[in-house]
Amino acid sequence: MKTKEYIEQLNSRFFNGKLSSDFKEELEKLPIDRPDVYAFVERAFGFINQAGVPATDMSIMLGEILGSLLARLLPGAWEGRIPPITVPGRHAEIDNYIKSNPWVKIGNRKMLDIGCGFPPYTTLDASNSLKDWYITGADPSLPMYLVHDSEGNYATLDQNRSTIYFQPSLPSIENWNSLLKDSKATKKRFEQLLSELLEAPEKDKIGLQKLQIDPIKSYETDRLKFLNGGIGQISIDPQNIIRCFNVLIYFDDVFYQNTLDWFKENLEENGIAIIGANWAVSTENYYNIYKKEGDQLINKEFAFSLDNINPFSVVTWYANYDDDRQTATLANYIRLIREDATFMKEYYTINDAQRLKYKICPRNSEGYYGKTDSSIPPNELWALIRQMLDELNELGLNQKAAEVLQKAGLKARVNEVGHISIST
Repeated sequence: MKTKEYIEQLNSRFFNGKLSSDFKEELEKLPIDRPDVYAFVERAFGFINQAGVPATDMSIMLGEILGSLLARLLPGAWEGRIPPITVPGRHAEIDNYIKSNPWVKIGNRKMLDIGCGFPPYTTLDASNSLKDWYITGADPSLPMYLVHDSEGNYATLDQNRSTIYFQPSLPSIENWNSLLKDSKATKKRFEQLLSELLEAPEKDKIGLQKLQIDPIKSYETDRLKFLNGGIGQISIDPQNIIRCFNVLIYFDDVFYQNTLDWFKENLEENGIAIIGANWAVSTENYYNIYKKEGDQLINKEFAFSLDNINPFSVVTWYANYDDDRQTATLANYIRLIREDATFMKEYYTINDAQRLKYKICPRNSEGYYGKTDSSIPPNELWALIRQMLDELNELGLNQKAAEVLQKAGLKARVNEVGHISIST
């Protein structure tokens, strides 16, 4: 089946044939040789439809991500490995939640950050934020070598000097495409650079080494250590908190349940597991809180940030299996909120004005979310998106969304960090 025909089928099935021509044009860039990408898009559209998101809210920015960037980031692009994508500040609100959480009391505070990625930016953020915690970061992709090129792009390589992963200095669509348009050549370039740097080490423009050997050791302190391994692969003393973000989105529900069992065995009594996903500058957060009580791990609440009801990126819909329980749960809550016409009228009035003001996917004359101003650099773009979320919360939209869920009979509230929380 041709890509264009496939897109029209999806359009008819999930959006009543109402997707904009510009959005469909972006989707036509889907790689025809990647069935995993096609399956992902179809699954995402299913969750979007379940959430009640109309075609007019499908922005060109999301179309670009799905059509051009997604194929570069799925495990299929990395020989089946989960890419250890990391962004500084991604878990800032989760760090704040841990500081103010109502579950873990003062005591010998220990946290495992499983799937920390590399470089372990979010684990370092946690260590800086949670001053009285002992933190262990763990990931199966911790490298033997870290190499930076002259543009600041980096690659991690294993003990055999083979490339594990690479990432642009600024993770924009354009920069990703530049590295990934010929991924084999990029891998070979970094492997050659490693050989050269092992012979003659160099520093970059600001004096930092372009090559680090066993680089994870340089991050360790008396309160912070790292282990090479993933879920079920490491041995560790029982923890007060286990944080697992942007990991289980890659696995099916059987693995999710097995993970809960493993977490239960590695938590202190009354300890909690925080499982979820998010994106840059702590946007599009959603997560479950599980508490260990005796020989059980009890699901206490599900929480999410307001921006999930109308997200800019794909994290809200990011699921690699049809039975992804968290994405399905989130989609159901989004639908309940979107079905409240009074709330959505106020939300659209404010959010559409923000998009126009900041030039980020404003509505066009046909009523569709359009393009982002191309002059906005990626780091500024996500800072503005974060600002938009903060403004919505300051205006009380998160509280009003919680009240919509309360009217639907749910035990909803705004939690300690401004997220909408539903007790189970």
